[in-house]
Amino acid sequence: MLGVSELKDDTLWGGLCHEGLNPSSQHPQIDLVLTDPPYSLPARISGTRQLFYRSLTELSILEYFFRDFFSWCNKVVKDSSVYYIFCDGQSYPVFYSLLYGYVKSVRPLIWDKKTSINRYSWRHQHELIIFAEMANAPLVKTGDGDILRFSAVPVMERRHPAEKPVDLLCNLIAKSAKANSIILDPFMGVGSSIVATKKLNRKSIGIEIEEKYCEIAANRCRQEVMEFTK
Repeated sequence: MLGVSELKDDTLWGGLCHEGLNPSSQHPQIDLVLTDPPYSLPARISGTRQLFYRSLTELSILEYFFRDFFSWCNKVVKDSSVYYIFCDGQSYPVFYSLLYGYVKSVRPLIWDKKTSINRYSWRHQHELIIFAEMANAPLVKTGDGDILRFSAVPVMERRHPAEKPVDLLCNLIAKSAKANSIILDPFMGVGSSIVATKKLNRKSIGIEIEEKYCEIAANRCRQEVMEFTK
């Protein structure tokens, strides 16, 4: 563990995702899991004499880690909780299959970033978000479609290579977590999800293995508190 930072209504852990919340402890159970885990697969590797192609067996890299991860999540979430997990077209089948046995429904949401980066053919303009509901998750009548249009954080303004826009995270939290709900982000990065929970008067637990990102997240949350109390 790299340490823990206690802020008003928030706990930020530095360490592995499963270390910050012990299922056997007295931690409150989680109402919402909102996270953006690492899900990239290895790229094609080439040498001077031989080209090594990827194969579907490499999906086992994701499966090995996330099988334990979702088992751990299932022990700390309420039976009425909801998951929002960022992923892509390659990792979605793995996450879907691993979550399937724990929840009553798994569906993809589409995050339309409104623009794409030029240079290559058919550049990504979207990202997938897994929406999964536990057995007793309440029905939320929103009338909204499953395509969410929010601009991505500009590349030059990012403090993390996969930083997510706070307004998108606020939208997800507002749909599925009431005031004072507890939101867990086991891969919090620079704390965008934690900032979003503070803006909406929710409580949060964030876990991140990189110390530099933990420090950025803690400073962002303190700044949010200062802005709120002005």
